[in-house]
This record gives sequence, structure tokens and C-alpha cells, in this order.
Amino acid sequence: MEPFESEGLFWLPEAEEQQIAGKISFTHSEGVKLYLIGGFSEFQSFTNLNDVARFPIIHGVAGKRYLTLQDCTRSSYRIEFPGMLREDYRAVTLFAGQTLLTSDDQHFTEVTVRFNNLWDWTQRTIISQNYTFDSDSKLTSATLTLTPLETEEHEIAGGKLALISRWNIPGGQQQDRGFEQDFSLRLTYDDPVDLAHIRNDVATLQDLISATSDSACLPTDISLWITEESDGSTETARLNLYGQQSAQSMTQKSNSVEFLLHLDEIGGLPAIGRWLDFLRDRRIVLGLALSSRYRAMYVENKFFNAVSSAETLHRMEFPNHVMPTADYKEFRDLLVGYVPEEHRRWLKEQLAFSNEPRLRGRIKELAEFCGLPAVLECDADQWARAVTNTRNRMVHHDDRKGPRASNAQFYWMSESLQLLVLLCLAKFCKFQDGYLAKIKASDTVDLIARRVRELLDPKKANDSA
Repeated sequence: MEPFESEGLFWLPEAEEQQIAGKISFTHSEGVKLYLIGGFSEFQSFTNLNDVARFPIIHGVAGKRYLTLQDCTRSSYRIEFPGMLREDYRAVTLFAGQTLLTSDDQHFTEVTVRFNNLWDWTQRTIISQNYTFDSDSKLTSATLTLTPLETEEHEIAGGKLALISRWNIPGGQQQDRGFEQDFSLRLTYDDPVDLAHIRNDVATLQDLISATSDSACLPTDISLWITEESDGSTETARLNLYGQQSAQSMTQKSNSVEFLLHLDEIGGLPAIGRWLDFLRDRRIVLGLALSSRYRAMYVENKFFNAVSSAETLHRMEFPNHVMPTADYKEFRDLLVGYVPEEHRRWLKEQLAFSNEPRLRGRIKELAEFCGLPAVLECDADQWARAVTNTRNRMVHHDDRKGPRASNAQFYWMSESLQLLVLLCLAKFCKFQDGYLAKIKASDTVDLIARRVRELLDPKKANDSA
């Protein structure tokens, strides 16, 4: 979603004849904002300037497109010399296209999304090169051939997933002409879905590319298709979606991106389909794990989020008890029965969660499940103990258990926990064979592994240095 700004006319759906001039803008940091030269309050019964004006829908036309602003709240009301009313509004969502939406409960049949890193991640190109050299190894000719790629499609739960390539030759004059190619992912749904479903799917696809690289992936264009009934016939309209995403980067963009895994290395479109199916109901895991990828934060927050992500994933996918529940209940009742009756309720409450695995056991089980020790070349129990001690020393503030962790410890333990979550999700989603070796061979992971080993055994690291 590229930022834009445009002037136009705006009105309320029930009062189209009362159009007001204004300016609409969208930025990633501020979202959708509307600045009116005038105001809808002139036609509404607001008693004073402090009333909060809200409208479910505002319509407009600007930049040769119809606009539908949803969930609008007045952010500013003022009267400027010589008595001109001005109002500003914020909208949660903006739809731009060749049709106006009349309801805030719309359902869509298709979404196509482009990401800033998608082309590099797919490793697809429509260009083939051929060079001719003479006997002196001097280049005599070079030929570039552009061969359009066929759309790749794959059936997924509830619809179809496609990878679409696009190319064009811009420029009017021969000397100004260039070449552009781009890729997008398209989801077509068997049954229309609401906007919340669309946003969740877009964020899940976005997080897949972010998780398999070392920087945040961002959507650059989101297009929706809606089917409408008009005069007894069915028409399909395309709309561009604008609005702040659930995973919107507030960090500085990187000029270069290293990919831990590319599209074919995870298993192509079938792997994306399994990722969507698995993560649709587990967004909290990725939200916690990748939070520091999208937004700058203190290393303590980065560490706590990474710990929470791993613990949440374990709670969702692994048994949440140490002893079988029935056996533990019998054991707990036996213990409670030995104390005086006036203390039994208190003891029972203290033992309520005592059959749950501790953090150390949870992350150790995750590490052994996904192969993290082989990637980091460390002992699973030693690593899990280090993570747990880092968390406990900060949470409990007990000087007797050692000094507080350093910023370096927080940072590199966080990185190893984020890697743990990625490796677990890769296994759950059945990435293509060989992904562990590919991840281990990356420069980013090699650095994480060396730093973690230094933290686990500083003496050995110093001796090797």
C-alpha cells in the first residue's frame, strides 16, 4: 500500500447532495486521514464541539476513483477566520475503486497482494540471457529474452492459492524505456469472506516471508474483488484496500535482505497453503515472535515476547500436563487431605497449576522437537536452562540467583527463541526436506549460533578465540 494524497469531494451515504470538498491521505504511520473544507457537523445534531462525531461510512471521489471510508471518527473541529468550519477525520479502512460500498459488513471473493520482498523470495524471473563472444573472448552480442511465466495455482482449504507474475515496458520514447517485473499472491475463496478474514490471511502470508528472512516484509498493494447484484445481473468489482495493518513495520527498511529460505526451499505453493491452514488460528504465536521485526523495542521486551511466543506455541501443540490429569487430581487430593481442614482450600489453590510443565521443560521439548540443538550446535537442556535463568533473574529480581542478564544476553537469547519458533512452525507445516541444513548455512543463523554458544560457555569461547 503506497502512501498517497488527493483532493476530492466527500459526502455521507444518506446525504449525497451535501458534498464537501476536502483532501484524503494515507501513510503507513498515520493511516487514512480526511481533511474537510467544511464539515458534516453542519448537517448533524452535535450539541457542542466536544461531542465525538463518528460515522460508519463516508463516501467520496478523488484521484479518478470512488472512495469508501469505514469506521470514521472526527479528530479535529475548528472554525478559522473569517468563520470557515473545518473538520478532520480518521478512518480505519479505505476502499478505492470503481464502486462505492454501502455497508460496513462486506464479504469478498478474492484478494491479491504484492509484497516488497516477494520477487526476491520467489527467485522467479522472466528474463533469460545469452552472450556471444569472439575468439578473443570479446563480447560481440547480448540477447535478453522475456518469457512470461504461467500462473502457478494450488488448491488449499477453502479456496485456491496462486502466484502471479506481471511485467511491462514503461516509457514512451525508445531511449526512456525500461523493464519492470513483479509478483503477487492471490487467494480465491470458495465462499465469500469478511474483511477480518482477509486481513488475517494477508498478515499470515506477510509473516511467512518475514520469518524466512532477516527483515520485515510489507504489503505494497492489496486488491479485493467483490460480487454485487445490479438490475438482476451479477457484477464483480475490484477495490484497493488501504489501512494500517496488524503487522506494519515501524523500523528502518534494510537495503539488503538475506533469506533463510526461499519459496522453493520451503516446498512452493503447497507449503504456503499448509502455513496458511496451520497459522490462521495461531496468529498470536507469530505476532509475539516477530514483534521486534516490525517495531523497534527494548531488548527486554523483545526477549519477553520471544519467550511468550515459544510458551504459547507449546501450550497450543503439546500436552499441558506433567502427570495424566486423573492421576494428578488423585495425587493432589491425597496431599490436601493431610493438612488441617482450614488450610485445605489455600493449598488446593496453590496446587491448581502445579501439574503444568515449567518454562524450561516447555522450551527444551520444543528445541528437541524442531532440531534447534543441531542448528545452534549446543545442548538443548543447557540452552533451555540459560533462557529460563535469564527470564527468572529479571522477573523475580533475586540477587542471590545471580546478576541481571546483560543486553547482549537478552538480544541473542531472543534471536535463538525466534529461530526456535520458526523451526517448529516449519516442521508443523512440513517444509521441504533439507530446510534445516539451509537455515543452518545462512550467515544470519551462523552468527546467532556463535553468540549463543559464547553465552552458554564463555570460557570455551575465550579459549577458542
